[in-house]
Amino acid sequence: MIKSSELTPKLDSKATLLNEQQEELLIENKKLAETNRKYQDTLENIMSLYRKLYSFSSHKSLERLVEEITITLIKCMQENAAFFWVIDYHSQISYFSNKTSNANLENDLRNDWHHIHGKKESFISTYNQEYFWMKIIRNSQHVGVLGVKVSDFEEVKNSIILNRTFEFLAELSEMTLERIHMNQIMDQMLIVEEQNRIANEIHDSVSQRLFGIVYSLHSLRVKSRSITTEELDQEYQFLSQTANTTMKELRASIYKLSSVKKGNKAFFVILEDYLTEYAKLHDIKIDYQLSGDESLLTQKIKNGLYRIICEACGNAVRHGECTVIVLTLAALEDKIIVEIEDNGIGIHLHNHEKENGIGLMNMRSIISSFSGSFSIDSLQGVGTKIQIEIPNVKMLKKQEVLG
Repeated sequence: MIKSSELTPKLDSKATLLNEQQEELLIENKKLAETNRKYQDTLENIMSLYRKLYSFSSHKSLERLVEEITITLIKCMQENAAFFWVIDYHSQISYFSNKTSNANLENDLRNDWHHIHGKKESFISTYNQEYFWMKIIRNSQHVGVLGVKVSDFEEVKNSIILNRTFEFLAELSEMTLERIHMNQIMDQMLIVEEQNRIANEIHDSVSQRLFGIVYSLHSLRVKSRSITTEELDQEYQFLSQTANTTMKELRASIYKLSSVKKGNKAFFVILEDYLTEYAKLHDIKIDYQLSGDESLLTQKIKNGLYRIICEACGNAVRHGECTVIVLTLAALEDKIIVEIEDNGIGIHLHNHEKENGIGLMNMRSIISSFSGSFSIDSLQGVGTKIQIEIPNVKMLKKQEVLG
């Protein structure tokens, strides 16, 4: 039989242990609550930024873009200093948002650029005795760097929420810059399409104008019996001059408006420029072959193809770490065929679509909207190959009308 004198110390010991465990649980609960609060704040900040980014559609928006991303970076990372520096690849115009105490930071970045511009992963650099967590961003027209001040890099790096937030904001910045560029390209292609449409309308009206002149000549022949020879000659000269002037004006308008008449292939030229610039910017090789008649493609399909190619090249460089991309595009009468192959490290398709699948989802969505087919094959250490087929709706509709 246990004596009460022996039982009391054991109960006291267990009660003390329970109290300690309860205190530990309360501390952990507070930590979880604080983590959850930070997570919710981060989500709200990112969603607020995401909504704002939809309004950025031109180069005029770039200054606002770098400003908004810098502010969001400070809020999400719970730090008090950050910056975002973007350079236009062609004109070397820079956009810089500096929310740090270092007024000479842009000059420091320029001086250090040859050391950091080739880095693909996030890294730490020191400026003015302060540590910054940084990431280089690139697209077809811009290159830049995103940075946030940190006091303890290892602590921040090991935080899943902060790490993923930083990487997400860097990727979102790249995507937004690319979307601004793509919107400009789309505007250019719409202008070219509209020019060609107007040119075709003018061309179609030529026969009507000529018919009008021929009709006037016929009427003049009837009137010739009742007017003098001098009056008849004046009428003929007037009609002849009118016909010549009309033809010259129409010819000038058609050749000025229509890029097709000038021998240009606006869409293919835009793709060639993009691929050449992208290869140079990322120091890789891109072999491409664009064939067929681009006039067979609707403007919507051109826009979709451009987005798909941009997305595929971006994935090949960012995730595949490739050095060579081979691209073929064939605009046939019944369908459009696109193949994009790289020599990268390959991707695990299941994991990639779960973790970094925004790009693939976008491509699948675009192709699905055209009732096309999409396939992707990838082997670890070998590379990735994408095959796309899209039915040519423009030609199918034309065949339905004819037949």
